[in-house]
Amino acid sequence: MSRLRKWRSLSWADRRLVLQATGMLVRARFRLPSIDFRPEPALAADAGPASPEATMLPRAQAVARLVGMAAAVSPVAVACLHRSLVLWSLLRREGIPCRLRLGAAETGTGPFEAHAWVECAGVALNEPEAHLARYSPFGRAVVPVDRGRVRWRPTRRRPS
Repeated sequence: MSRLRKWRSLSWADRRLVLQATGMLVRARFRLPSIDFRPEPALAADAGPASPEATMLPRAQAVARLVGMAAAVSPVAVACLHRSLVLWSLLRREGIPCRLRLGAAETGTGPFEAHAWVECAGVALNEPEAHLARYSPFGRAVVPVDRGRVRWRPTRRRPS
């Protein structure tokens, strides 16, 4: 299916979400250096199959698909971490509980490989399970924290 056909098949709300995600991807690409990742606070109990997370899984998967569409048409190159940050933000905004996961591939002697993905009800949303099999997740999920923007203010020139 062509991109135009996919776009036309979307509802107006989904089109708006794709446009919003595209803008968020651009912002994430340039703001990434000012973001720290902190361990997510430990939860009392992990979510089971009948949890509220599981009932929200179809919507979370739909949002992940729309973020993937936005990444495909993004005017800047985006990586898995950018896509995952945007997906995590959109899901949290909709009140869908999810976890941002980071992991590394055990390559042995090869170069270090890291990856980011979002999970909802224990299901990886923005990556196929076969691809994630290569990566071991770090201990706990993480939460992105903005270190604060350093605002540049031009100095005023005094008349000579």
